[in-house]
Order: sequence, then C-alpha cells, then structure tokens
Amino acid sequence: MIKVAIMGYGTVGSGVYEVFRTNKTSIDKKVGQELRVQYVLDLREFPGDPVMDVLTHDFEDILNDDEVKIVAECVYFQQGTGG
Repeated sequence: MIKVAIMGYGTVGSGVYEVFRTNKTSIDKKVGQELRVQYVLDLREFPGDPVMDVLTHDFEDILNDDEVKIVAECVYFQQGTGG
C-alpha cells in the first residue's frame, strides 16, 4: 500500500482528494497496488465532509509518518494575503 498526504483542501486539494476517493479501484489497478490518502492537511474544519476521516491540522503528522510516500502540495498563497 502506498500512503498519500494532500496539503491543502481548497479548490485543487479537494479535487485531488475527490479523484482518489471516487476512482480508487481504477487507480489501484493502474498503480498495481493500493493507493490511499492517509492525511489531508488544512487549518479549517469541514463538518460533514468525508475528508474529516483523514483531516489533520498538524504538518508534523505527515512529517513523522514513515508510511507516507507521496505528498501532493495543493496550497496557494496569494501575495499580500499574509501567506
């Protein structure tokens, strides 16, 4: 099994998560093994959203998990917004 972390759950990150979630059988077949989202990193809460099962607010969770092999950075900071 390959474990994945997605950093950011905005427009792009939520789309990436949805692709993994809804196409897992096809993706697993193409990859040749299970590919699972272990974490989605975001500062916000998403009550009622399926992402709550894997949501974390702490980057250290990803950094310290040796089983996470792929990290998708889906964070965008616009200049002048404090990011």
